[in-house]
Amino acid sequence: MRKMVSALLLLSLVFGVAGCSGTSSVPKTETTASSSAETEASVETTVPPTPSPTSSPLILPETQNDSGKVRIQTCSGSRTYKFTSYMITSVEGETAVVDPTSMPKKSVVDLNPVAIVSTHGHPDHFDEQFNSSYECPKILFALDDMTTNSFHIFTIASSHADDNIVPDNATNYIAVFEVDGLRIAHMGDIGQTSLTEEQLEKLGKIDIAFMQFDNSYSDMSVENKKGFTLIEQLNPTIIIPTHYSEEAMTMLSDTYGGVTEFDNLLEISADTLPDGTLHVYHITNTHKYR
Repeated sequence: MRKMVSALLLLSLVFGVAGCSGTSSVPKTETTASSSAETEASVETTVPPTPSPTSSPLILPETQNDSGKVRIQTCSGSRTYKFTSYMITSVEGETAVVDPTSMPKKSVVDLNPVAIVSTHGHPDHFDEQFNSSYECPKILFALDDMTTNSFHIFTIASSHADDNIVPDNATNYIAVFEVDGLRIAHMGDIGQTSLTEEQLEKLGKIDIAFMQFDNSYSDMSVENKKGFTLIEQLNPTIIIPTHYSEEAMTMLSDTYGGVTEFDNLLEISADTLPDGTLHVYHITNTHKYR
C-alpha cells in the first residue's frame, strides 16, 4: 500500500514513541471483619482459571512474487535497526538479501536466497546465524562479482568514516544489484565526504539507492550533510533511507518534496519509476518473527 505522508505525519508514524504499556487494575473486594470465619465456612470461593497468554500472530516477509515487478522488502527483526536490511526479489522469484540483521530463523520462514551480501561486518549489517543457515553464494564485505539467473551483483570499495579507501580491505563496500532492468545500490555505511570519480563510473545510473543520513559511526550528521552530498552526487531516482534521525527525515522531506510510504514492501519496475530523480521512499517494517 502506497501513501503520501506529510513530514509531521511521517515522523509520528516512523519515530513515534512506543505505545504505553497498560496495567490492568483489579477491583478491591470489600470484606467485613466480623463473621469472617463464618463466611469462609459457608461460602465456596471459585477462582477463575488464569487464561493462557496468547501471542500476536507472526508478520513475515513475502516469499513468493506474483506481482510482475521487482519486490523490495524490509526484513530485519531488530527493533533498533529496522531499515538496514532488505530482500530484493526478481520478477521470476529469485531473492537476494542485503545486509541481513536479526533475521528470522529458517524454521520460521525460509527466505531461500540465491545470494546474501553484507556491505561490512558490523552486526546491524551482518547476521552470522542467518548466513550459516543457507548454502547460497555470499559476498561478505569484499570485492566480488556474481551472476544468478536474475541478478548481476557486484561490490565497490568505499570507506565507513573517511576518505581513506583500501580496495582489498575496505571498511565498507557498496553493493550493486542489476535485476529486471533496474540498477539498485545499497551504500552500506559509507562515510566519505564525497564519491570518487572511479566509484561514480562503476556505479553508473542508479535507479534506487539505500543510503544513510545520520550515523555517528560514520561521522555523518544533519549538520555536516555528508549523506546529502553523497546522494546528490549519485543522483538516483529513488532514495530509501537506512540510518537516519528525525531531523534527517524532516530535511529529506523538505528538500526533496515529501516522502512516499509503503507498507513493508515496494513493488516496482523500470517502466513504473517516477519521473526525475531524488524521490524519497520509506518502506515500513512491522515484521514479527516470534
